[in-house]
Amino acid sequence: MKKILKLTSMLFITALVFNSCEKEENLDVPQSVNKDVIQSKNKDTPESTNKDAASLVAALGSAGARTITLKTNTLTCPGGLCTSYGVWSEGVYTVWFTMKFNSGFYWSRGGKCGYGILIGDQNTGGDPGWDGNGGSARFMWYCPNGSNTSKGSGAYLQPYVYYKDQPGQYGNDFGKKYYIQEGVTYNCQISVKLNTGSNTNGYVKYYVNGTEILNQTIRWVTNDSKRNVNAVSFHTFRGGSQEYWKAPVTSSIYYGSASWDAQ
Repeated sequence: MKKILKLTSMLFITALVFNSCEKEENLDVPQSVNKDVIQSKNKDTPESTNKDAASLVAALGSAGARTITLKTNTLTCPGGLCTSYGVWSEGVYTVWFTMKFNSGFYWSRGGKCGYGILIGDQNTGGDPGWDGNGGSARFMWYCPNGSNTSKGSGAYLQPYVYYKDQPGQYGNDFGKKYYIQEGVTYNCQISVKLNTGSNTNGYVKYYVNGTEILNQTIRWVTNDSKRNVNAVSFHTFRGGSQEYWKAPVTSSIYYGSASWDAQ
């Protein structure tokens, strides 16, 4: 499924970081961005009339291994890492990555994790996509019985999606889940296809270790000028805004590799 990206000549790609740190559930925590940059095509750059050439130049990216440590008693970006990589596509876009919650990981209630896809106005953080100008598709982990006083058990990964027709203010999980354990590597994938006009003919798909956990038709946007994938996000933090999302100890998540591509 995953493409092996090889070019016979050097491809020069300009780096750009979008300030996409969140304030999930109306947090008043100061935001920050780690400028860990790879590649991009500025979303304000005029579109190429050659769609095939544009998708080739703008689509390719990858990231190496890294470990993100989640700080004690902190929420959102200051307690982990939020950054993004500028890309450009008007069709189908996919990210792949590997992720391991390291031994002793304190689940608490949950948080955002891994790489995701940002569309148009890049709606996240309790800013629903109801105006038809943007959306996002990311992963989060969730532990129903975890808290800042209990590590919790029965944690799972779930989709976390903002889009035009989302039913609530925060990301939709569509009732899907994939149970996880500490110390195990998970191969994750998110694919999106943008809709046309005001049609519900786009899609979002999630996979973990080859298992399809979501395949949903979707209407991402209704504003033609916002009908674009323009960033790959990398968000890893706890939250939610309530105290029970915090953790009294540090924990870490290891990302072995990541890549992204337009099809």
